[in-house]
Amino acid sequence: MNTRTHAGALAPATAALSHPGLIRIISEIDDNGPLQRHLLSRTLTGLTRWQLRQASAVGRALGLLEASTDDGNPSLVLTPAGEELAEVYDTAARWARTHHHPSDVSDFVTRVQATLTLVGSGTPGTTSHAPGTDYGSLHGPRTALASWVRDHGSTLAAQLTGASQDEMELAA
Repeated sequence: MNTRTHAGALAPATAALSHPGLIRIISEIDDNGPLQRHLLSRTLTGLTRWQLRQASAVGRALGLLEASTDDGNPSLVLTPAGEELAEVYDTAARWARTHHHPSDVSDFVTRVQATLTLVGSGTPGTTSHAPGTDYGSLHGPRTALASWVRDHGSTLAAQLTGASQDEMELAA
């Protein structure tokens, strides 16, 4: 796959998938299984109810999350696209940790966001917020995201160009 050909698709994808609430929900469910809806604010501290609602709405709209029940309680679970996105997030975070990006003491969400920003910025050397970054080493995160966009990008594209673009902008 030619990454340059898909650079136009990666930039909007990275913007849409970099929402901190979405990263936290996807990662939490990936790590710990179904997330009971009434425990969202207790589990994902630091996010307001509005941010949690927006993140779960975006996750459902993008086909990453679906409603389910866990022991009779309404829960959120990952779809196959959500499970694959969790792998993209893990790949991005591993790259950032290895390369101390954006700093040595960044948390998981910040690492994922910063790496996705680099991947979505286009051509190596065109971004000013990461001087000295070895852009050749971004191959892993770039490939993981490009593969995810190739496999699941149609839903993302429909959401970004459709009526819910306003929701996506609000969530970001």
